[in-house]
Amino acid sequence: MTWPLFLELLLKSGVIAAAGLGLSALLVARPARERAAILRVSVCLLLALPLFIWLGPQVELAWLNPPAAAELPETRSWRLDLQPIAGVAVSGEAPARLSGPLIAAFAYAAGLMLVAGRFALGVWVLNRWTETGRPVTHRVWTETLARLDAPAGARLIASPRVRAPLSWGPPPGVILIGEDAVRRPETAQAILAHELAHIRRGDWVFALMSRLALALFWFNPLVWLLHASLSARTEEAADALAVDRMDRHAYARALLDLASDFACPAGPQIAALGMTGSPASLAKRISRIMKARQKTASRPLALFLSAGALLAVATPLAAVELTSRADDISWIAPPAPPAPPAPPIRLAPPAPPAVAAPPAPPAPPAPPAPVIVQDGRYIYLGSLSVDEQREIRADADAARRDAEQARRDAEQARQDAADGRREVLEAARVSQADIQRASRDAAIAAREAATHARAAAAAAQEEIRTAMIQARADMRRGADDMDRGAKQMRAEALRLRDPAYREQVIADNRSRGNDVTHAELIELSRTMPGQADDMVRSAQRMREQAASRL
Repeated sequence: MTWPLFLELLLKSGVIAAAGLGLSALLVARPARERAAILRVSVCLLLALPLFIWLGPQVELAWLNPPAAAELPETRSWRLDLQPIAGVAVSGEAPARLSGPLIAAFAYAAGLMLVAGRFALGVWVLNRWTETGRPVTHRVWTETLARLDAPAGARLIASPRVRAPLSWGPPPGVILIGEDAVRRPETAQAILAHELAHIRRGDWVFALMSRLALALFWFNPLVWLLHASLSARTEEAADALAVDRMDRHAYARALLDLASDFACPAGPQIAALGMTGSPASLAKRISRIMKARQKTASRPLALFLSAGALLAVATPLAAVELTSRADDISWIAPPAPPAPPAPPIRLAPPAPPAVAAPPAPPAPPAPPAPVIVQDGRYIYLGSLSVDEQREIRADADAARRDAEQARRDAEQARQDAADGRREVLEAARVSQADIQRASRDAAIAAREAATHARAAAAAAQEEIRTAMIQARADMRRGADDMDRGAKQMRAEALRLRDPAYREQVIADNRSRGNDVTHAELIELSRTMPGQADDMVRSAQRMREQAASRL
């Protein structure tokens, strides 16, 4: 990967991500589903950016390399000198070099594999949990799943390794819950409403696309911000759909209860859509749930125009291509003199044949044939035929001629660039006054925009403070309701110990078409105090969270 290409990808992906984040911020008063749709369009444009660059028309935009990287012979590289083999004549030098672009390509590939590998590992873990888990057959869970109109083929799996409820996979999807959650049927409606909202919206598919964009542009912090913002808006949109199916206060209490009891491992969490999250994000989500008093009407035209604006920004941006002006730096420093031509490869002359004289000792063996250097490799001419040696020498002569022509072309290019710079400087002097006026106008506009932004931020902060106070009060009332429910459960457990009362309960259930036995009611009277204790502990945790987190 060359530095112009790296800079091109950084700038283009940054502009697309910034445009998506900016439009989402401007629509802060709109529903989370519309803001998530804008961010989804931005992710799709990031994935299509390499195709736009490869297939679309190109408009070249020259950029200037730093002086240290202007001339190719001065680029930094790691050099490994190869020593000749003993007894072999060597002319020239063939160092092995590891260039800067190659190092950049290795670094980019390493980051891509790290981000993509983490997601692939998370998918593998989720698949293992799904295969080793068991389908949930509890009556409350299955009836709730049917009542919420789950898509055909949706699977509800319980696994002992799952700590927090989550969903993954393309529609109809898989919902994973823990064994502890199965034993708490009172949370079934909240959990299934949230996870089914993810499945209906196809959120996991866009989460997969967002991770792919993150792997392609891992070096751009704006792409990371775009991924985090899309994850947050996705959870808020799922909360809004879930609240449409149940009471918002009951949903908020279930969300707090699950967040205090469970925590999902970080590895699988990056590949799934979990119901709970960090305390900071949970506080914001509960604040939005309690603040939304009425359903906001959808505006498809505004959403379509926003997506069109993103496309209008990305399409011409992808056509711009940065080209290196490495040879054009004479205005920074004097041009370097042309490199001297490479010395011709000297071949050792053939050794004269040895003449043996009867009285003299045997003549020493002839020296080995010379070795030449070609493409960074040592070639032993003695192992080649005469035609091959002639072809190699011809290639070497052609390479020297090409190098000389390239030096002449570079000198002409530097001269043309100097003429162009003089024309640009003359035009710059003429337009300097216009630039100063434009700068003053831009500064005035920026100050006005900053004033409006500060006012909007103050108003938003006041709304957040009010919502947090309301959420704290709702949490405390919910804790009081749970304490009263616990007392009622304990009282009901005591009454169930009376055989006469059990007969009355059995008769009432038979009148409604339900069959209940004395053994079941006795067992229920034994388990209800424990459930009441759990409710009291949950109420206490809710009060603590209302005092500390909110």
